[in-house]
Amino acid sequence: MVAIASRARTAVAITAAGSAVIAGLLLQQRTPRCVLPNESSEILTAQLTSQKVISGDQDIAVTIRMPKAAELQRPPLSLVVVLDRSGSMHGEPLENAKRAATTLVDKLATSDGFALVTFSDTDQLILNMGRATEAHKREAVEAIDKIYDEGGTCTSCGLQRGAAELERSPIKGGVERMVLISDGQANEGVWDRDELVDMAQVIAAHGVSLTTVGVGLDFDEQTMIRLGEVGRGNYYFVQDTANLGAMFASELSDLGATVATDVHLVIEPHASEVTWAYGYPMAKAGTKIEIPIADLRAGEVRKVVLHGQVAGPDVARFELTWRTPIDRTLHSTATSLTTQLTRDPAVVAATRILDASAAVEEARTARALEDATKAFEQYGAESAKRVIERQLVRARATVPAEKLERIERAANDAVHSFEMQEPEQAKKATRTGAYLLER
Repeated sequence: MVAIASRARTAVAITAAGSAVIAGLLLQQRTPRCVLPNESSEILTAQLTSQKVISGDQDIAVTIRMPKAAELQRPPLSLVVVLDRSGSMHGEPLENAKRAATTLVDKLATSDGFALVTFSDTDQLILNMGRATEAHKREAVEAIDKIYDEGGTCTSCGLQRGAAELERSPIKGGVERMVLISDGQANEGVWDRDELVDMAQVIAAHGVSLTTVGVGLDFDEQTMIRLGEVGRGNYYFVQDTANLGAMFASELSDLGATVATDVHLVIEPHASEVTWAYGYPMAKAGTKIEIPIADLRAGEVRKVVLHGQVAGPDVARFELTWRTPIDRTLHSTATSLTTQLTRDPAVVAATRILDASAAVEEARTARALEDATKAFEQYGAESAKRVIERQLVRARATVPAEKLERIERAANDAVHSFEMQEPEQAKKATRTGAYLLER
């Protein structure tokens, strides 16, 4: 635990990062605006698993469907790559990371801005924030070539310096993105998981999306996943650093289609109580609940599954807010969820909503994969397999065969990992599968 004074300094440093941190790397150079409606009942829906339910424990499937845009070109990007250069990155891992960073910089347009930060025992600014001109790119290549490995892992140092550089971005508007790449567990600076998560929340509160990339088998995947969740970005597991280039290409492609940033789902329970969200952090503000959502692409479908208690027909009101990346215009849409109560399980079964049931079972399977990983750590592969098989039985009883593909593939991949891979690889691969299935 760091001292309160140190933590306060950290919050002040990140708060100063203002509104410039998370841009997306895009492959096109024009920036026509993407036209989206201010409100549309098609964007946000909320459903229980049946039209009629028994009061008590229930899951709610919230679905976000961003429209396909008539006009779309990637917004400008403000990007900071924050690279772990601690001693454990020695040799091929660091060389692959440097090569991937060089390739990434080459893809940037002059409408973008970028900076490069490394960290070990402390942080180091490798290249200051600047517009992605040919001259700045050449500076980046020379600076990347000089990066060397040494020391421990001060993840918080890298995050603080990255946030400060984004605050200096010459790009106004657009997508703001910080990409954190690490192969180790934080052991310098702010190393406590919850305090690192608090730091990521402060960064995200200023409009920055934080994407985390865990490489190798020694990093703390639970921390990296949580940082990506609260940071409204993505999480990647890259076992072989040779695959970092492909990861960057995927991230840049997604950023090019980004149409919504600073996304929030706000829930106002009525005749219900929401107790948790599968795979998402929740914050309560009075009678309302807020869930941060990662940046959304045109045409993307994202789900959020909630668990709680339903006590009456007027369940809850849901509101989605977001900003367009080009001009930061605020948009919102809302929907309400109502139901009918029954005491007859046969009526519940007869009024089942298949899409909502499939979404809920995907979320439950993701939680089962996490539980299986814990069982694997304590008792071994057979115990983990039993946890997964119990959830598969439940899913197959409520979800039609044509909607089971994602669930069964994730479950089978996890069982294979527990049986065939080394423990750290199996745990990281399974938790990555759970992360993807929850969304």
